[in-house]
Amino acid sequence: MKKPVLGLCLSETNAQAVFLEQHTASNVLLAVGEWKNTLFDYAGDDTPGVDDFVDQLSRFVTAHHIAAAPQVSVALDTSLVFINTIPLASTVSRSDIDEQIRWELNTHFPESPKDNFISDFHILTRPKNEEWDEVAMVSARRDLVRKLHHSLGRLKFRLNLVDIDHFGADTALRHNHTETAGKFVALLGVKPKRLDVSFIRFHDMETYEYFVIDSEEEVVRHVARIASDTPSLSSIVMYGNTSGELIARAREASKIPVEILNPVRLLNIEGSARSNDAFLSQTHKYAAAIGTALRREE
Repeated sequence: MKKPVLGLCLSETNAQAVFLEQHTASNVLLAVGEWKNTLFDYAGDDTPGVDDFVDQLSRFVTAHHIAAAPQVSVALDTSLVFINTIPLASTVSRSDIDEQIRWELNTHFPESPKDNFISDFHILTRPKNEEWDEVAMVSARRDLVRKLHHSLGRLKFRLNLVDIDHFGADTALRHNHTETAGKFVALLGVKPKRLDVSFIRFHDMETYEYFVIDSEEEVVRHVARIASDTPSLSSIVMYGNTSGELIARAREASKIPVEILNPVRLLNIEGSARSNDAFLSQTHKYAAAIGTALRREE
């Protein structure tokens, strides 16, 4: 049995699309695309920016003969959402966490209406002898999610899930780098002005944080710091806006291996994706879109 999935990764300025089929024993990547994202250029559901986004997505669907209306999984750039990690007692209930999220949002956005955000949380793995859990709270603006629903609805597509790009890359890592199941690794997402960092032990995310950066030199310094200050770390895995020169400099600065995330390592590549040399030479830039499309319903 196969299930077609359209995966999107959206930032304020860029859109990536991947089309794959989830199979019981394997996954097949059929098409990839990228264009300038205009979806969030204007407030409102019917704007020139929405029209342009729908047109670009329609062209992608038509060009790659995506006939059946697939489910759509979307990864939002971390800069588009509010993420906060706080320690909470391991015994807290779901309602307690929801109340804490509301308090955090009210503290950081006191002028915002109470229903302005759609929120969820992820309990990060902690050592078993700890009495506290680190909880990652993720909140997306309701109007952005509504705009997604509206835009996809114009193409008769159904929005299945909304994730954030770094968590999508985490899924791509677990699916394609199965050897990390027994290791402690750092996952670094490189963007023009931001560095997302998480530590993953045995395929479970323990911590998440981000840093504002202005240059590749700052990325290299963070790599060196992480490699030096994190006991038992096996490797550093990078994805996103990375160049060959940046990877080479990071490897020189690190005392542990620095790898590039390969989100298609265990995928079957067919269709137009198979002949897309630009994509095949830089698959790590699509890690979030592919990882989000790989997520299966729990």
